[in-house]
Amino acid sequence: MSRKPSSSLFAALALGASIGLLLPALIVGGLFIGLRESKVAEQALQRDLDAKLDVLASSLPELLWNLDAVAAREVVSAIVKSPEVVRVSVSDASQGLPFIENHLPERRLGQTLTGERDILRGSTRIGHIQIEIDDHLSTTAVLRQRWLYGATVGGQLLASLALVLWLLNSRLFRPLRELGDFANDLAEGRFNATLEHTRQDEIGLLGGHLEHMRDALQQQFDAQRNLIERLRGMAETVPGVVYQLRLAVNGDFSFAYVSEAVREYFLLGSAELSRSAAPWFDRIHPDDRAAVRESLLASARNLSPWQQEFRTPQADGSERWLYGNAIAQREADGSVLWHGFLTDISRQRRDALELERYRHHLEELVEARTAELAEATQAAQAASLAKSAFLANMSHEIRTPMNAIIGLTYLAQSDTIEPEQQQRLQKVANAAEHLLSVINNVLDFSKIEAGKVRLEQREFTVGEVLDNIANMTTQTAAAKRLRVETDVSPMLRGRVLIGDPQRISEVLLNFAGNAVKFTDNGFVRLAARLDEGPGSLSLRFEVQDSGIGIAADAQARLFRDFEQADSSTTRRYGGTGLGLAICRRLAELMGGHVGVDSALGRGSSFWFTLPVEAAAHAPVAPVASPRPHSARERLAELAQARPRRILLAEDNPVNQEVAVALIGSAGLTVDVAADGQQAVDMVQAGDYALVLMDVQMPVMDGLDATRTIRSLPQGAELPILAMTANAFDDERQRCLDAGMDDHVAKPVVAEQLFATLYDWLSGARTTAKGNTVKGRLTTL
Repeated sequence: MSRKPSSSLFAALALGASIGLLLPALIVGGLFIGLRESKVAEQALQRDLDAKLDVLASSLPELLWNLDAVAAREVVSAIVKSPEVVRVSVSDASQGLPFIENHLPERRLGQTLTGERDILRGSTRIGHIQIEIDDHLSTTAVLRQRWLYGATVGGQLLASLALVLWLLNSRLFRPLRELGDFANDLAEGRFNATLEHTRQDEIGLLGGHLEHMRDALQQQFDAQRNLIERLRGMAETVPGVVYQLRLAVNGDFSFAYVSEAVREYFLLGSAELSRSAAPWFDRIHPDDRAAVRESLLASARNLSPWQQEFRTPQADGSERWLYGNAIAQREADGSVLWHGFLTDISRQRRDALELERYRHHLEELVEARTAELAEATQAAQAASLAKSAFLANMSHEIRTPMNAIIGLTYLAQSDTIEPEQQQRLQKVANAAEHLLSVINNVLDFSKIEAGKVRLEQREFTVGEVLDNIANMTTQTAAAKRLRVETDVSPMLRGRVLIGDPQRISEVLLNFAGNAVKFTDNGFVRLAARLDEGPGSLSLRFEVQDSGIGIAADAQARLFRDFEQADSSTTRRYGGTGLGLAICRRLAELMGGHVGVDSALGRGSSFWFTLPVEAAAHAPVAPVASPRPHSARERLAELAQARPRRILLAEDNPVNQEVAVALIGSAGLTVDVAADGQQAVDMVQAGDYALVLMDVQMPVMDGLDATRTIRSLPQGAELPILAMTANAFDDERQRCLDAGMDDHVAKPVVAEQLFATLYDWLSGARTTAKGNTVKGRLTTL
């Protein structure tokens, strides 16, 4: 423990106690002695004077009466021997002159006391005595007594005071000085200091508290020192410079702390930078120096984070790129202190420059590749257009003779009654339908791949859709003696939904066709049910059969493109392997799914689900409409009840013959126009109930002819149906946009043609020109 000079508290206390105790005691004692002893000395001096007067007054009367001067002088001399006597005068009353006079002026050192008395003989006054005595001796005695009192009392007080001060010093001031020295050692960080104390009083308790505080401070100091050492170690080992930069109120920069890594970056020591940051600024690249200073000042004004990239020259002439990042805070004295770090970003800058060069090079490559891609895209688009045109032309060129083959076969079958001839014609019809199915599958697959399939959202009922499918498959199923059944959930009967019934029919027709194809006896059942969930409707269709069934390992690949269950079915039943793939893609376009449940020898159940919406109006109860016999018979009954004339615009003679024969077999009268202009003229001149319009015709095509007819008064409400070999949606939409109401695709299927004509001629469907519901596009 360090020892420091004692404070002046003890000296001040000693001096104060001395002055405060000794001086009042001396003054009070001196005053007391002076007053009392002076009065006592004065009384004693008076008594002495009176005694001397008594002695002379009693001794001198006889001597004066006898005039014995010698004896009188001896008596007076005895009185004068007293050192305090200054003068003795004895006078004779008879003469009035001094009889004896002794005067010693050298004894007059102080104040004198004079006493007088008459000398009587009896009652006669014979003389007068006067004595003067000096009080110097009594005063000196009093003064001596005062000093003796002061010495005695002062000594006693000094001894008592010394004892008290010694006790205070040993029991209070010295322990307090030790405690103060101990506290000072703690304040200066000397935690190894010890305190010698064995006392159990308050001083001892205070010392114990100080030692406890020393231990706590030492623990905190050790913890802080360890933390500082760890932080310093971290600061020295991080890849960069850790610093505290201060901006004083006078505008000077200095580093409160900077790690030793600054020497590597700036060739400067931390001690040098602690005095001033000017050398640091001098080490910054001249082109960046002003920007760094301005950014720091801006950060100081707004107390915003400081972030800056700058360069510093190196000894080898190269440049090092640094990134500075710091947080600013204002100190109590108004200065600003940044806590931050500097990192070397030279590699990142080089990488960025390299990336920039690569980017420019890549942009050049991209531009070149983009130009090449644009050329390739244009070539692909041209190829796609050429493909579409080729498919359209091929479809038209194939469908046109197919129309003649199918139509003439149908007419021949109708007119022939010989069984052998019927079988041959049926083989021709089957081959033609198979070829038509292949063509349709190829076209549908091409349209789906090209993304040209458009979905409609219109009202329909499930019962109508299933009835149409049943009607389309009845003839084929009847040839194999199969039952075609429909099973519609009660929830769906008469309920109007919103969806695309055309695409639904395509999927169901494919499922139903496969069911008839792969079933030799039994049934084909068309089923539908509705699953209602919270805020959604899910429609599920199933086509069930009692056919050959499908193996489990083959079911997974049924819906893949160009896949079939096995090669034996290809040899026995034929097919392209596209039908189910098209069904899957159509179902997915409608937001649904397809699947199959089957087992070998137990038949199959093909299903698909899709989300639908309910129509806004309430469901309409189904009205039973008797449908006797086939569509041809219904159309014939309608023609017999109300004879109608139909105009056929067709330039191909074979197609003219087929169409006239088919329509005429139903009892309708058909007029033929060889081109569009003739069709316009004949509409103007005649009264027709319906027009079948080919698209590609000489002189005037079917589109222009339709527009012209619509502009005529008699053509506003006249149903016009396109009958063309082009089966693409774009072509069908062009027909509708030109003013046509419906589309009949070639080759014409007789029953489908009869059903379409029946709907339009019976009034079930009317043209949009009559402000009624427009007939929508139907694939027939």
